[in-house]
Amino acid sequence: MKTETDAYFPSEIPEILFLKCIWRLQEYHSHQKTETILPKGTVEIIFNLSESIIYNNPAINLDTQLPPCFINGINFKPFHLKKMGQQYFLGIQLNTIGLKLLFDIPLSEFADNFLDASLICNHLDDLTHKLFSKTEFGDQVFIIRKWLYQQISTSKHQNETFQIHNLFYNQKQLATSVLDLSKCACISDRQLRRISSEWLGMNTEAFVSYNKYLHSLNLLHHSNKSLTQIGLEAGYYDQSHFIRNFKSYTGLTPKEYQALCTSVPGHIYK
Repeated sequence: MKTETDAYFPSEIPEILFLKCIWRLQEYHSHQKTETILPKGTVEIIFNLSESIIYNNPAINLDTQLPPCFINGINFKPFHLKKMGQQYFLGIQLNTIGLKLLFDIPLSEFADNFLDASLICNHLDDLTHKLFSKTEFGDQVFIIRKWLYQQISTSKHQNETFQIHNLFYNQKQLATSVLDLSKCACISDRQLRRISSEWLGMNTEAFVSYNKYLHSLNLLHHSNKSLTQIGLEAGYYDQSHFIRNFKSYTGLTPKEYQALCTSVPGHIYK
């Protein structure tokens, strides 16, 4: 298997408020390979020029051929990709507020699912053709960034983005409860719940729980600490709480995940 990857990471406002990265993946599999992708707290617009790529949602045990361009929503459960032959992907990875900013669609409609992008935005068909007419990653990034700026310039939510980003993604310290989050944001629980549901596709309790899981996932990759220390640092009050919450998102205990994990957080290959 030969794999080539490229990535662009934003460094300036407004991109850093909603864009995590732009990435490209090219690889070849002579035999079918299954990639399990765990919840990562992101949403993605993905351009697909692969020979054979099947999306499997374990919740309904359904295999679906992926379209040339699709939007992968916020995930709370793992999903599988069955790959064979030449694989070619370009991806726009966003934080959870990115979809509402770009398309003004409730994030809950994208939960644990993917949607054909042509059903969401007609311009994405044209963008797909433009991107695959170029071979240099830098040219593709330029086209994507130009399109992103065009989208946000006409968004009715562009003036809210900075405030929403600061509410949920600019905390100096990880909020371990709704009360902590409300105090940091200096707004009422009720108001925060409304904003969270509207922009993140989950209530504030779910957001706090999800953030703990994501923090622990990151620590499992970038820390030499024990599982007990990782659980405490991620905001869990004991080891059983850590294991139970982590398994609710991944189907694995932290120890089982450590035995299977790769260099890319949240990705398991078989």
